[in-house]
Amino acid sequence: MTITMTAKHQITIPKKIANILKLKKGAMFDVVVSNNRIELIPLEIREKVFTKEEYKKLDGLSIKEKGKEKRVTKKFIAHLKKGKI
Repeated sequence: MTITMTAKHQITIPKKIANILKLKKGAMFDVVVSNNRIELIPLEIREKVFTKEEYKKLDGLSIKEKGKEKRVTKKFIAHLKKGKI
């Protein structure tokens, strides 16, 4: 699954993921950056326990989207700047 950052450095969490994780407007996240990756960890007042069904949906989504990520190359960035992607 590929998402695009806006000019204001904002990203949108895809609805499929928000629904599976039951994220609501105003949800807060801890942001961890390591090894050129960004990890968003939902913060909640109480610990969230996922059901087997929720884990199954997330695993299925992960498998379905694997390999669809785009390499960020100079050519890719040039196309973004020109509005071709």
